[in-house]
Amino acid sequence: MGSGASATKGYTGKNAVLEKSNADMTALPAFVDKDTAKTFCGEKFDEAAFDACAKDGKVPRAKILIDTCLIKVSTNDDGLLPQPDAPKKQTCVAQIYVNSHEFGGTDKSCNGHRYDSIPFGNGMIKAGMACYLVHYVHSQHDAFFGVMACMDAILCRCNPGQIKADGGDQGKFDDSVRALQKKGIPVWPSPDVMEFMGAKDALTKIKNLNIGMPDTG
Repeated sequence: MGSGASATKGYTGKNAVLEKSNADMTALPAFVDKDTAKTFCGEKFDEAAFDACAKDGKVPRAKILIDTCLIKVSTNDDGLLPQPDAPKKQTCVAQIYVNSHEFGGTDKSCNGHRYDSIPFGNGMIKAGMACYLVHYVHSQHDAFFGVMACMDAILCRCNPGQIKADGGDQGKFDDSVRALQKKGIPVWPSPDVMEFMGAKDALTKIKNLNIGMPDTG
């Protein structure tokens, strides 16, 4: 396990460490011991990486799945606080990297993460929750949502238009997010909120609410 840091941003020429079915992912317990991790990873098991992040001999399922089943798009997670020893919940910040763009999108920092991803992640960690930074890669759509199905909550920071710009299908992504919500997994913001409240005229739509300004034009 453990994809670690990547020397280059983006996903060109990269693959996940493992290819697993959604059933294989959800079959893992919430916290995985070494023997179970060895069975899951097979010859790709990285004992040193497991030991480095194990607490009381176990590693969160979410951590193992992210490290082994998802492509590592960013070069590093510099600035992200250490994960809690006993996290209340397993969460993540989901992003989209436009592979054809020089920087992955105008909202990205030099390491491939959004400028606000580290602060969001650190806020969750300070609240006692584990929070991982991940990227949606459309070519591994099923694997991505298999991993997301093992999360307790997801912060979705995929700007409208970026999934299509990267060659993906926004509708397919949104439908999969809705499926997660039907399973009781919170995703913020939801596709419907993004569709109806994500535009710049959102302030005019709430102008008559207590949180709005009546004179908003």
